[in-house]
Amino acid sequence: MSKKIDKIISFIFISLFIIIFSYYNFWEYNKFYKIHQNQIISKKEVLNDALKFSLKDIKEYKNIDFYNTPNKQLIDNLVNKIKNAKKRIYVEVYILTEKRLEKALVNARKNNKNLDIKVILEKNPYMAPWLNRKAYDFLIKNNINVVYSNTNNFSLNHTKMILIDDIVFLSTWNFTYSSFVYNREFMLFIKNESLLKSLNQIFLWDFYWKLVYIYNTNLVLSPVYSRIKIEKILNQAKNDIKMYFPYLDDKELTKILINKSKQWLNIKLITWKDSEKHKDEINILEKNNIKIKILKKPKLHAKSILIDNKYLYIWSINFSRYSLDKNREIWIIFKNSNIIDKFNKVFKNDFLN
Repeated sequence: MSKKIDKIISFIFISLFIIIFSYYNFWEYNKFYKIHQNQIISKKEVLNDALKFSLKDIKEYKNIDFYNTPNKQLIDNLVNKIKNAKKRIYVEVYILTEKRLEKALVNARKNNKNLDIKVILEKNPYMAPWLNRKAYDFLIKNNINVVYSNTNNFSLNHTKMILIDDIVFLSTWNFTYSSFVYNREFMLFIKNESLLKSLNQIFLWDFYWKLVYIYNTNLVLSPVYSRIKIEKILNQAKNDIKMYFPYLDDKELTKILINKSKQWLNIKLITWKDSEKHKDEINILEKNNIKIKILKKPKLHAKSILIDNKYLYIWSINFSRYSLDKNREIWIIFKNSNIIDKFNKVFKNDFLN
């Protein structure tokens, strides 16, 4: 009899736990669902918007800072931003191995129990599926709400983004020590309400494993409409194109660059020494009057395009079919003359050295 009573009590306890746990999580999910439900549009509508895209529609971002690496102090900068967060910290990143950033998230949680911290990590980074396990386990152990991306929605989550309160941090690099100290990378700190709203929505749906279709003129989103938009961006260039790409492996984009060169555009491309594996692509581009610099130091991981010295494009994506068509990638294109001047100085130095 006593065993039966114990079983009944255990059953009741487990049932209550499941109900309470489910209710809490359902309430949190439902809260965000209701907030963003009326913003969701169909894939067809998003593709139609992308097909109508014009560079003339690009908006200027005034409240924006631009940084490039190698720059070890940027770790301190990000740690301080995390430390001083008041409302939320949302992190969506391909690789997280920088210990100071991990500890900063944990300390932020300890110092502010009401802080909304969510982290999305890629479970299986290419050829290195173990890379995020320590960070994942460490964050879980310290009560940080962390999930792996849903592989049913996209092949890899290659995003590099942090949302801290009302500031957006978008970068070309992963949150690793080498990215800050040894690589050529770019990072943007942006304060813009419309951009924040769109990225907040994308983050939450990625966090809850829902595939969302959203359009923002200054954003490019993979795997939804990135190929359409980058092809339109390149095709609408009128005078010159400057590009950073670690390697080139997409024949359609190569064709567009060759075609633009035949229209007498001045095209300069900085690539990484490992791109010599794609010698055929490089030779074809050079034969078509496209100037190419193979960077040997620092290690090139940045991906960016400057169109007509007016529109700057910073992103996480590689110049490949998989990045364009399969992965979760978030790119941004904007106008800002001061930031473009800073970009040009870095580009000129890398191209001439």
